[in-house]
Amino acid sequence: MIFLSHYSPQHVAAMAVCLSIYSLLFVSGTGILQGMMQELAEAYGRRAFDDIQKILKQSILIVIVLSVFAGWLLTHADPLLHLLKADSALQALIQPCLWLLAWTLPAHLLVRILYILTQACGQAKRVFYANIFYLILKMSLAYCLIFGIQGYVPAYGVKGAFIAHLTVQWALLVVYYLIFLEKQLRVHWSGQFFYFKTLLKILRIGLPSAIVVFIDVFTISAIALLILPLGEIMVNAHQVAMGLAGLLFMVPFSMSSAFSILVSTRIGENQVQSAWDLTFKALRAVVASAVVLAILIAIFQKPIVTLFSDNKDVLAVSLALMFLLCWMHIFDAILVISVNMLRCWKVVVFPMFIFSGVLLLGGLGGGWYLAYHPVSLFNLNLDVLGISGFWWMLAISYTFAALMCLLCLGLKYHKHLQTT
Repeated sequence: MIFLSHYSPQHVAAMAVCLSIYSLLFVSGTGILQGMMQELAEAYGRRAFDDIQKILKQSILIVIVLSVFAGWLLTHADPLLHLLKADSALQALIQPCLWLLAWTLPAHLLVRILYILTQACGQAKRVFYANIFYLILKMSLAYCLIFGIQGYVPAYGVKGAFIAHLTVQWALLVVYYLIFLEKQLRVHWSGQFFYFKTLLKILRIGLPSAIVVFIDVFTISAIALLILPLGEIMVNAHQVAMGLAGLLFMVPFSMSSAFSILVSTRIGENQVQSAWDLTFKALRAVVASAVVLAILIAIFQKPIVTLFSDNKDVLAVSLALMFLLCWMHIFDAILVISVNMLRCWKVVVFPMFIFSGVLLLGGLGGGWYLAYHPVSLFNLNLDVLGISGFWWMLAISYTFAALMCLLCLGLKYHKHLQTT
C-alpha cells in the first residue's frame, strides 16, 4: 500500500477493492483455523502427538475445500464489479489481480496452518524468523515489480504487487515446510487422513470464530466499497487510516494469539486456576500495549501518516480520522483479547452474536446513514459526515462490543469460582 500510494491513486483504489474481496475469504479461512489452534494447544498440553496429526490433516482438508470455493468466487467476480459501478479502467486493473489472488489463497492458508502448528507446539521463534524472511523478500520483489527496473523489468503497478504476493507466499510455504518446520511435526501422509470427530471439534470453535472475523472484515470491506461515490481522495484516505489501523491491530492480535495458546495449553494440562490467572494477565498486557500505541500515534500522527501518502488532500482527510482511529484501536484490542480468551473457555456463540449484530447494525448501517444523511435528533443537528460518519460509528460499535465481551468473560470467571 505504501509503495502504490506513490505510484497512482487509481492503482491504490484497485488494490483497495481487491483486498476487500480477498480479505473476506482469507479471514474466513483463518477464523475456521482458530478452532485448530485451540485444539492443538490442548493436545500439546496433553502431549498427544497422534491427536496433533489428526488435527493437522483435518485442517489441510478444510483449506482445500475453502480454496476451491474461494478460487471460483475470485475468478467470477464480474457481477460484483458491475454492482459496485467500477469504471472500465478500474475493472481492467482489478480482474487480473483477482485471478492472481485465487492462486495465492491456498498457499496463504497453508502457511497459516504451519504457523499455528509451530506456535501451538512452543516454537514461536521459527514463525518470527520466517516472517522476517517473508517481509524482506516481499518488499524487495514488490518494489521491483510495482515500479519496474529500467531496461529489465516493466512497471506493473498494482498487478506487480499481487504477483509478488503470489510468488512469495508459495516460496514461503515450501521454505517453511522444508527448513523451519520441525521434522516430527510434518504431515504423516500415509494412513488415514479423514477423522470426522476431530473435524467436528475444529468446526465447533472455528465456524463461530469465522463468522466473527467475516463480519469484521465484511464491514471494513463494505465501507471501502460504499465510499467509492465519495471519490478517490476519500477512498485513499480511508485506506491510509485502515492500513495504519491494520498495522496497529497486529500487536493485540499477535499477543492474543500467543496468550490463547498458553491458556489452552494449561487447560490441556488440567491447570485450570493457573489458566484463569494467565487470562487476566493477558487482558492487562494487551490493554496496556494498546493504550501506549494509541498515545504514540496521537503524538506522532503527522510523520506517520506521511509515510502512507504524499498527496496533501489525502493527508488532510487521514489526519482528521486519527482521533477516531486511536479510540477504535484501544477497544479493538480489548475486544480481540476478550474474544480469544472466551474461545479458550469454549465460549464462542455469545461473542459471535454480540459482535456481528453491533458491527453490522451500528458500524455499517449507522455509519452509512451518517455518511450520506443529515441527522436531527432532539437538539442535535449534524450535517452529512462523509467518511467520518463511518469511523464514528465503528469506534462506538467496537466500544460496545468490547465491553459486552469483557462482561461475558467476567461472568464466565464468576461461574468458575462458584463451581470450585
